[in-house]
Amino acid sequence: MRVASFPLLYCQTDLMSERKSSFVQIDELQGRVDIETACRFYGVDPEPLERVGRDIRTQCFLNCGKSEETGNRAIAIDANSPVKRWRCHQYGCGKGGNLVTLCDLLKPGANCDGRQPKGDRFKEIREDLRRMVGENVDTAPVKSKPTAKEPAQEEPKINLPLAESPNERARGLTSLDERFLVVPDENMNRHAAAYVRQHPFLTEDVCREHRCGYLPRPGSGGDRRGGTLQGMWVYGYLNENGEPLTWFGRNLQFEQRHADWVSDGRNGKEPAKFHFVKGFHRGLELYGQHEWNVEEVQRHIRDEIGSLLLVEGPNDRIALGKLGVPAFAICSNIITREQAKHASDKAREIGVPVGVMFDNDVEGENGARQSIPLLAQYGPVQFAWSALMYDGQFKNRQPESLSKEEWQIIHDRLCRRTTNE
Repeated sequence: MRVASFPLLYCQTDLMSERKSSFVQIDELQGRVDIETACRFYGVDPEPLERVGRDIRTQCFLNCGKSEETGNRAIAIDANSPVKRWRCHQYGCGKGGNLVTLCDLLKPGANCDGRQPKGDRFKEIREDLRRMVGENVDTAPVKSKPTAKEPAQEEPKINLPLAESPNERARGLTSLDERFLVVPDENMNRHAAAYVRQHPFLTEDVCREHRCGYLPRPGSGGDRRGGTLQGMWVYGYLNENGEPLTWFGRNLQFEQRHADWVSDGRNGKEPAKFHFVKGFHRGLELYGQHEWNVEEVQRHIRDEIGSLLLVEGPNDRIALGKLGVPAFAICSNIITREQAKHASDKAREIGVPVGVMFDNDVEGENGARQSIPLLAQYGPVQFAWSALMYDGQFKNRQPESLSKEEWQIIHDRLCRRTTNE
């Protein structure tokens, strides 16, 4: 019996040693390859790279399915990490990993969407890393699954109104707001009720006007429209004609989940604050654009505000609207080229510059610094506030938190009605 069991024990040990050796080798290879070498191996220019603290920051250069250009600091790479730990901070992404996952999103062919590659894909990347450090590698191709042929020409991106969607289920979402709860009573989830109380401008009338509210989870046999948005605070995204293009949800437990993610050492995918339905091209639209063709709104922007204000999130737009201030949200902290052109064209038509009023925290100010140069390519831009302007009065504030008196201070400066420039 001893003789019979010995070969089995030997094979298991041998297999474990081989597997362990493979992982030791990949870690050692990652430590010998720098980011620039890996990018250029796959024909990608990673410039510009910027050092921010212990991180290397750069524009996203990955084949990650992004629908628009990112800012110059979207990807953060830990310069002190031997395996090149990285994370994408682009709004709604959160992908990350090590040099192997980075190579997976650079290498042509079907990738693992930010997850650690396995099997043949892992072996291919390991051999690529060996080539990068100058090792002799067997040139015999690794067997891999066939990949779909890329289309000869990419179709232009467009967001159709839900009512015109070829998908029957999508057409049924046109009046999804019929399901919304907007009064914090016994019928509303406690997280949603707390959210309303924390945002007093979300009154019942305002929610009905802006087509937002809590989308409850249905009971047995109930209305199940909304799918993955159920249990979220949901907003309607309308086109310039006021037709719903999509609905998007706000995670009502985001703050707690994000704090847990940070305390856990930022392991795994970063929790997302907003959830957009797959297939919607957020970077083509501006939240609130259905109002900027209204003659009264244009007159108010031109004669009272003096600029077409851009903010980050939907609540910023809604809260400022409650103060009588028209604003339009990019639903991110970095504007896309399409959004920049769209907003600048409309501002020029009205006869005002674009005013940038992103959140007054580190992320918002970084986003503004990246967005303003892009906007300036299309027309004049005003910086509505910053952490240093107004003697630091609005540091770490969001537009949604402003009182009527505080807005008046900003308004006077925008309209150049004071001498404190």
